[in-house]
Amino acid sequence: MIIAESIGFSATHSISSILSGLPGYDVAHGSQNFRTKESLALSRQTPAEFLAAMTESRQAGRTPVAVHTLFATQQMKPLCDIGEVNYWLIVRTPEKQIESCYAWIARKVLQGDGNSFLQVLNAGLQPLIAANLPTSLPNLLYYFACNHVTAYNLTALGHGVPMRKMETLLSDEAAFREAFAVPADIAIPHFANKDVHMASHSAKLEGTGLADPDRAAIRDNYFCEIGGRRYSIADMEFLAGYAG
Repeated sequence: MIIAESIGFSATHSISSILSGLPGYDVAHGSQNFRTKESLALSRQTPAEFLAAMTESRQAGRTPVAVHTLFATQQMKPLCDIGEVNYWLIVRTPEKQIESCYAWIARKVLQGDGNSFLQVLNAGLQPLIAANLPTSLPNLLYYFACNHVTAYNLTALGHGVPMRKMETLLSDEAAFREAFAVPADIAIPHFANKDVHMASHSAKLEGTGLADPDRAAIRDNYFCEIGGRRYSIADMEFLAGYAG
């Protein structure tokens, strides 16, 4: 059983689509209910119930894989360790993952999602003021994206969760097979010039009229505190293997 965790914005749609096309694979994406595969807004299981449903799938002869569950690392990882579940984190070049998250949250706010707007304000208003940066909407949205991606990934890495790079998974067949336990006798169309690519969040901001945020200044001034230590985006790049 495999849980490929991710905050998102790292080709999880594409990866799940590739896996869903393989014979015998039982795949959940963006769900906390492995039995129904419904979205988070519709139904949820506890982490223990989720793993029990994956076990039922395995006992029925399928290969259960969950991608992008968003269960808290501190809740799910200990259960996976006990149950011998292969639990790891999908990472992406931090700047690109943040950019995709920025496009996602910007679209939600521009469409009038009040809860998302409050999250953006709560996350970014005081840090931007403290850094003497303009508290414009683009800056608030970009700060939220920096924090949303960086804090999640660093928390997972801090709990000792192994990681795999999205870029490698989608370009290296051997790495993909190893990560998702795909037998050698099962063809993967993605690696036979029939690649799967789902639309990215960043493509959805075209034509909105939203001004550019102060990306470099925000990245340079951003930090999050985990376990009593301050981490920057550069720290995340280094820990995830993207520095240099």
